[in-house]
Amino acid sequence: MSIKKTIVVTALATALSVSIVGAAAAAQTQMKQAIGTQQSSLSINDAMASIRSVTLNGITYMSIRDLGNAVGVYFEVNDKGGVSAFFQGHTIELRGLSKEIVVDGAARELQYAVENVNNMYFITLSDFISAIGAESTLDGAGQVSLSTVQKVKDPSRVIWLNASSLLASVIEEEGRFDYIVDAKTGQFTELLTTTDASDLVVAPNGQTAAYSVESGAVYVIDLASKQSKAVTYDGSIKPELVWSADSSAIYFLQGDKGSVIAKLNLSDGKISKVLEDKVDYKANLSVSADGSQFHYTVIKPGAVTADSSKPVDQDDVAIDLTGTEPQVYRFDASIKDGKPEKLTATTDDKVFVGAAADGSKAFYVSAEDNKLASLVSVAKDKTIAKLIEDKDVLQAVMAGNKIYVLADGGSSEIVYEIDAATGQKKELSTVPNSVTELIVAAGAPIAIVSDGQVSVDNNGQWKKVTQ
Repeated sequence: MSIKKTIVVTALATALSVSIVGAAAAAQTQMKQAIGTQQSSLSINDAMASIRSVTLNGITYMSIRDLGNAVGVYFEVNDKGGVSAFFQGHTIELRGLSKEIVVDGAARELQYAVENVNNMYFITLSDFISAIGAESTLDGAGQVSLSTVQKVKDPSRVIWLNASSLLASVIEEEGRFDYIVDAKTGQFTELLTTTDASDLVVAPNGQTAAYSVESGAVYVIDLASKQSKAVTYDGSIKPELVWSADSSAIYFLQGDKGSVIAKLNLSDGKISKVLEDKVDYKANLSVSADGSQFHYTVIKPGAVTADSSKPVDQDDVAIDLTGTEPQVYRFDASIKDGKPEKLTATTDDKVFVGAAADGSKAFYVSAEDNKLASLVSVAKDKTIAKLIEDKDVLQAVMAGNKIYVLADGGSSEIVYEIDAATGQKKELSTVPNSVTELIVAAGAPIAIVSDGQVSVDNNGQWKKVTQ
């Protein structure tokens, strides 16, 4: 701590002391001089801090000076007979033996007044947390943890970069901002700002991420140096990018209708076509670990009909959606002159999840009116199996060769883990009904989205890492 900061923090007690006026206040302060202080242990920003505390009338108060030092509050004596505290762009004014504080010019009332004990000033922890806008959690052992780390606000998309870092994207009027977020503390740094880039797709090695822009060019950004470089300036539209398992190439759907499956080699920027079968509206591309097996969905457009007896300018048309349900396809590129195979033909809606690493089967969530949504696998021989059908499946996502499922459990939601190779299912945990999304990746903890905020499983405790 600098000498200046030490002086102004020490001045806190002096400033508060001189603000106490009147014989009654002086007598009350004198009565408290005999009260001894204790040491309380708090986890503040993932570091243990020893904070002096006192108990008055059954209420525990903590040293303002100790709390301020621990979280990095800067204090100055003000001209109103009190102290101004400066923290993360906010100004807080307070006085001794007063329940009123002023935060950024607006008056606010504390639950309990600031207390003077042995010429030191104390505040309840809840009032301190409220005053500086901190977050607190209580673990099963009764340990209080305090966090004052500024976090990414209202991200539109969050994915894992590696086992310790998340990528959080925020969309604002100026464009999209991508941030690297520490999964333990919530601290973040800016990675990329863009107005026309696709979502970042992280390579399996966790070192780089790829994105395309409106011109069709594909860029790769180094997650450590945060430097981007173009891999190709090819002008075709690339609606989906999928990394190869060894991070040496990127597969993509090509064209505004996703008609072609193509491969981009990073070493030389060369693009080669994997499949061009004149079938439009491919989506949800999945590639096996050896790069030979491809799964994807196809949605046929509805048939548009118009009454020829009516004037054209009436725009009186009908759209027949019969047969437009998404279907799962498989293509084996190792077979010379091979053709894609249609694996499904059912009329249910299908939310594609992914495919096993060896390409032996694909997975999707089947949804039909008045039925529970189920998790389904379809093998290359077109065998259908329901992996979860007794619970309403809310979300399913693949991470490596595991599938993680969020299912409705009635009073809560259930998180399942399913082995993609064997179909074996096990229940991992229950989470509140407010959870809307799981965020998973191979080798990373599970993260959840609840009320728009992302929390990470930290040894059995959910810790918020975004706001």
